[in-house]
Amino acid sequence: MAAAPLPSRVLILLALLSGTSGVSAAQELTLVPQQPIVQADASLRTQGWEPAKDLAPEPMDRQRAGNHLQSLSACSGTGMGFCRYDYQRGVETLAVITVPGPTDHGLVLQWFQGR
Repeated sequence: MAAAPLPSRVLILLALLSGTSGVSAAQELTLVPQQPIVQADASLRTQGWEPAKDLAPEPMDRQRAGNHLQSLSACSGTGMGFCRYDYQRGVETLAVITVPGPTDHGLVLQWFQGR
């Protein structure tokens, strides 16, 4: 029996992480789709990720996000209600995109890691 194909999010994550050296970022990055952003933020902070510097979201973005996380960059004013949270760890960067959940708390949709 053939193995089931990997979901596209897993393939994207593997492609983004394939160029890392030393301790694998795949081992350290513990984001999960549909995870509440408050939980994800706490987990990322314990892994050494800090809110990116010079973030200045608008007050309306804070209201849309429904939280006071320092990593909030901005939220879309229309459509799905996407919000973006930016982090840094040394020269690495991480952007986490959320959508509103059933109680309007942000749920992790996807993320992008770079250098």
